[in-house]
Amino acid sequence: MATNLYREKHSVDLPLPRAMLAKKRAPAIGCGFAKSYARQIRDAAYEAENAIEAADYMEKRNWLKKGFMGAISRYARLPSDLIALHTIGAEIQRVKRKITEIFDSANRLKINLDTSDVEKVLIGDEYPQDYGTMHQNFEDIDLVGFGDEYKEIVGKLVDKENITLSVVSIVAMGGAGKTTLARKVYTSSSVKQHFEAASWVTISQKFKGIDLLKDIMKQIMGGRDESVAKMNEYEVGKKIHDFLLQKRYLVVLDDVWETDTWDQINKRVKAFPDATNGSRVLLTTRKEDVANHVQMPTYVHHLNKLDEEKSWELFSCKALPSYKRSVIRDVDEFEKLGRKLAKKCDGLPLALAVLGGYLSKNKNVQTWSNILYDWPSTKNGQMMRDILFRCYKDLPNHHLKACLIYLAAFPEDYVIYVPHLIQLWIAESFIPHTPKHILEETAHNYVSELAQRSLVQVVGRSRAHGWIERIRIHDILHDWCIEEARQDGFFNAIDKTAGQAGASSSSDNLISYRFSFQTLSDRILPAVPNVRSLLGFELESVSLPKLRFLRVLCIEDSTLKDFSSVIGGCIHLRLLRLTDCDSVTLPSSIGKLLYLQTIDLRGTILMSVVPNSLWEIPTLRHIYLLSWNNFSPTLQSCEKMSKLPVGLLHLMTQISEDDITLNELRRKGCEVKK
Repeated sequence: MATNLYREKHSVDLPLPRAMLAKKRAPAIGCGFAKSYARQIRDAAYEAENAIEAADYMEKRNWLKKGFMGAISRYARLPSDLIALHTIGAEIQRVKRKITEIFDSANRLKINLDTSDVEKVLIGDEYPQDYGTMHQNFEDIDLVGFGDEYKEIVGKLVDKENITLSVVSIVAMGGAGKTTLARKVYTSSSVKQHFEAASWVTISQKFKGIDLLKDIMKQIMGGRDESVAKMNEYEVGKKIHDFLLQKRYLVVLDDVWETDTWDQINKRVKAFPDATNGSRVLLTTRKEDVANHVQMPTYVHHLNKLDEEKSWELFSCKALPSYKRSVIRDVDEFEKLGRKLAKKCDGLPLALAVLGGYLSKNKNVQTWSNILYDWPSTKNGQMMRDILFRCYKDLPNHHLKACLIYLAAFPEDYVIYVPHLIQLWIAESFIPHTPKHILEETAHNYVSELAQRSLVQVVGRSRAHGWIERIRIHDILHDWCIEEARQDGFFNAIDKTAGQAGASSSSDNLISYRFSFQTLSDRILPAVPNVRSLLGFELESVSLPKLRFLRVLCIEDSTLKDFSSVIGGCIHLRLLRLTDCDSVTLPSSIGKLLYLQTIDLRGTILMSVVPNSLWEIPTLRHIYLLSWNNFSPTLQSCEKMSKLPVGLLHLMTQISEDDITLNELRRKGCEVKK
C-alpha cells in the first residue's frame, strides 16, 4: 500500500539489503568497524521504515475519511498529500544514498556485510524432541546437586518441636543457586501442607516497604482487593498481622541486600506476629551479616559451591541429557571434555547450567575443545561474562537475540508475565511470520528455547496447556543484558537512584531507540524524538514527551500528567499498556492510532468512558478494561467491533448476563471474556 502510493509519484524502489529489517532489531555482534557498520545499517533501516510507514499511514487515513473530502482523498491527491509525498520521497532517496555509502565504505575496507544468508527461524515443528510433553519440565533438573541441602532446609522449616517464629537463611555468592533452592523448598508438597499461608517476595536493592507488604497481603489473602491500592503502610501491616495471628505461615524474602530490610518492613507495625505455632521466615542473601541481623532465632545455611561430581551431574543434565545420549556419536569423547569443562565452572550452578544449555545445541567435539582451551580467567567475573556472550552469540537468529536482550527493560528480579512479554515482542516486530504458525506460537517456542538454554528461570506454567507463564532472569544475566543493550544503543534503562550509571562510555554518542524508566518523579521523561519503545515502572507525576515514532508504550503503577494531549500524536503505536495507573483520560484522538493492536488498561483508573473513535482502528486485536462502567459503545460501535481482526474484549469485572450492550456485542460476533 505504502510503496504503491510512493511509486505513483516517484517511481522509485527502496532496495534495502535482505534481512536488514530483521537484523536491525538485535544488538550488533562483533567489534570495531564491523560493529559500527552494523549499527549504521540498523539506523538506516529504522529511518527507511519510518518513511515508508508515513506513506502507509497517509493512505490508511484517507481510506477512513468520510464524505466528499474522503472520496477525493481516496481517488485523487490533495495538495497537502502531494507535499507530504514529496517529503517522503526525498527522505527515502536520502536513506538509499546512506545505505549505498555504508556498503561502499565497508567494501573499501574489505569488511563483509553480506546479509544474504537466511537465518534459521525457530518453530515448533523443527524441534519435536525438545518441545515434546515428556520434556516440558526441563527446568526441574536445576535442583541437581542440592538434594541434601533441600532436605535439611525443609526439615528446619517444618520442625514441629520449634514453635517460635524463626528464620532460616540461605547464604551464598551470586550464581550459587540460592533462589533455585529456595523456590524448590517453597513449592515442595511437605512445605505446602505444613503452612496455612505462604508468600514469596523478591527484595530488590531499591525496594519500598509498602509495596512488599501489599504484595504479601494479596498472596496470603487471595483475590483482587482494589481497596488495597488506597491503604497506607500501617493499614496494610495491621491487616496482615490480624490475618496471620491465627495461622501458621511462611514468608520468603528472596535476595535481601541490606541488614535493616526486616526492620523496614515492620517499622510501622509488626506485620508478622509470633503466635508460637511454628511460623517461619525463609531468607536468601549474599551477605552473612544480613542473615544474622534479624532479631529472632536464626539458622544460617551456607550454600557451598558444588563439588566436582555434582558439578558434572548438573552440567551433563543440561549438555548431555539422557533422552539425547542414544543419538549422540562419540558420547564418550563429549563426556571426557564435559567433565573438564564442568570443573572449570568453579562449582557455580548458574555457570554450569548456562554453559550446559549452550553446548546442548552444539554437539561438535571441536567446539567443546575450543571452549576448553580458550577458557578465560575467572577473575572479576570474566568467566561468567564469557559464557553469557557465547550463549548469546549462539542463539539461532537475530529475532531471538533481540528477545533476550529486551528482558533488560524490566526491573531487576521482576517476575515477567509471558503473555504480556509476547505482546511486547510482537509489537516490536521481533517475532517473524512463519508458515503454519501464528506469531504467538512462535513466541512461546522462543520462551521455551531461552528456558532450555537456562537463560531465563521458569517461575510458573499455565495449568491449561503447560506453556511457560511466568519467568524471571538471574540478576547477573540482567546486568549483562543491560550492558549489552546500552553499548549498542538497543535499550537504555534509567532509574532515579542509579541514573545511567554503569553505562559504558562507548555508548555515550549512540542513539537509544528504547527506554525503560524506573522510580522517576516530577519530570518530563527524557527521550530522544526517534525513540520507538518506552516502558515505565513506578513513575510519579511524570509527563510524556512528544514521540511521533513510538511503537510501544507500557507504563505500570504510575501517575502520568498530560497523557491525553500527547497520545494522539503517537500515530505509529502498536501496543498501549497502562496498568495500575491513576487518573487516565483517553481522548478521542486515540482513533488516530491506526496501527494499534492492543490496548491494556487493567487496574487503571479511567476518568472518562472509552471514546467511540477507538473502534475506528482497523488493526485492533485486544482490548483490556478494568470496569464495564468505562465502556459505553453505541450500537454502531458494536458493529465495528465485530469486524475487528480478532474482536476480543477482556473485562476485569463482573457484568450481568442481561446487559443489553453486552448481548449486542456477542450477537455481532465479538468475543467478550470476563
